[in-house]
Amino acid sequence: MMIKLKNDQQAFSLVEILVYIFITAMLLVSISSLLLANFNIRKQLKTSDLVYNNARFIINKLNNEIHNVTVFDDLRPNSEQILFYPNTGNSFAFEVENNNLIYKEIEEAGGESSLEYILNSEQVEVQEIIFTPIDDWQTNENKGVFINFTLSTGHPDDVYRYLSENFQTFIAIR
Repeated sequence: MMIKLKNDQQAFSLVEILVYIFITAMLLVSISSLLLANFNIRKQLKTSDLVYNNARFIINKLNNEIHNVTVFDDLRPNSEQILFYPNTGNSFAFEVENNNLIYKEIEEAGGESSLEYILNSEQVEVQEIIFTPIDDWQTNENKGVFINFTLSTGHPDDVYRYLSENFQTFIAIR
């Protein structure tokens, strides 16, 4: 028995296969670069969201506590500490310790801290906080405080997960 082969069968030529492989490779590279860019943008957004949410919480806490004080003591040259005295009798202060912003409520009698808690999350570091007392145009003291602080997260070598931002606010005292 003899088997007969057809010579008129159609197949792809080498050039057509190479063009197909090239176009497919270009599409895969484009799609993978878009996916990678998307992942990197998500990392950056999560990082900035973390820092800005911490800043928002810190500013709200500062505003709520400082806005109702009657007087404060400027302990310069240490610009990181000002003792604030609300109507309750106890004073409070904000200090940076180990890259954490700590709220300290100080009892009037003993001068010791009765209540302390950290205002920033574990992932965010407070680099510095500077309180600058502001007087009014008639040189009346204790009219407000200008606050400048820096928050950062991540390591500077990680381009997508590192962020360091400076925040400023002014809080008037009633």
